[in-house]
Amino acid sequence: MIYISKGIVKENSTEQRVTVCYGGGEFVLTGNEARIWLEGRYGIAQIPENAADSQIGHLHRMGLVETEYENTAVAKYRLLTKCVFVPSRNRGLGVFRSQTEKQILFWLRNAGIRLTTAELVYLIDREVKPVEDMLGVENRQALIERIYTKGTITDNILENQMEKAVFRDEIVNALLSLVAKKRLVVL
Repeated sequence: MIYISKGIVKENSTEQRVTVCYGGGEFVLTGNEARIWLEGRYGIAQIPENAADSQIGHLHRMGLVETEYENTAVAKYRLLTKCVFVPSRNRGLGVFRSQTEKQILFWLRNAGIRLTTAELVYLIDREVKPVEDMLGVENRQALIERIYTKGTITDNILENQMEKAVFRDEIVNALLSLVAKKRLVVL
């Protein structure tokens, strides 16, 4: 089973006592729950063998982790579709970014909406250029209309279609790389 942690750590946290801000609330994690959450903070992690199902379940019910049973490329994509990625305020680690990482950061910073993983896959897979009339809050409707059509507007259709996209794995890896470099925060 794999998982990824969601939320932002408060500055006064330690490895033994982690305060996570998520969804307008603050959650204090200690012991094994803190360790589990920290392991998934900067990328996908395996659920440790000594982790009780109740600990993962508790973190999941609080909204602090997302899980998938398999450790496959499709499962990683599905895991990320349950998350929102937000550019971090700090510059993060690593100067060198791939072209895909640069595209993702540009879209996330300038789209005017919070783009989902499936939407990012769509934009990059379909080679949609981030032109001015699709950027910013004032143009978000144009961007939404570019992504969603009669064939993709219903529940999870876009996610299912993008599961088979050519660039899916490249985008998943780029998102995870940006999280590891502290360029993106997972919410």
